[in-house]
Amino acid sequence: MEVIFILLGCAAGGATGWFAGHRLGVIVSDRRPWRYWALNAVVVVLGFAGNMLGLASRQTWLWMASIAFLPAALTGLKYGRGKTVGPGSLEAPELEQVDIPPLWDED
Repeated sequence: MEVIFILLGCAAGGATGWFAGHRLGVIVSDRRPWRYWALNAVVVVLGFAGNMLGLASRQTWLWMASIAFLPAALTGLKYGRGKTVGPGSLEAPELEQVDIPPLWDED
């Protein structure tokens, strides 16, 4: 039965992390970059606190939920912010025509 609680904890932690991270990433997408990095630090601290709480209370499902929360929230923040950098970030690349030679000559 504990395995089911662990799986549910992982799913809940991952889903919560992804949706919360993505939503916060969208909010800070038009603001200064330090807010994005501050949210990354907050996510790491929350993940660490969840790990410590789960280990201290001997609740494996809580520990696993916080482990799943950490990468999901960081990924959600990155995808929510959605910034592209570099020379091609403002315009879509043009597709080049490529001439593919035939596999054999038809003589």
